[in-house]
Amino acid sequence: MSATTTHTSNLTNEAGFPPAPSEAHQKAYAKGDVQEVLLNGTRIRMVFDGAPWWNVSVTRI
Repeated sequence: MSATTTHTSNLTNEAGFPPAPSEAHQKAYAKGDVQEVLLNGTRIRMVFDGAPWWNVSVTRI
């Protein structure tokens, strides 16, 4: 397989690929932030306390 690149003088798009979307960059988390992850039929609720993420609850869906 070969990749096709475009030749352009636009230095921000030199390889022919658009810039990464903002959600591709990791955000900075603050103490007390909450995340919910769905994994293998369970909902895992995690809270950030400044260092590691803590699993607060795991429920079946």
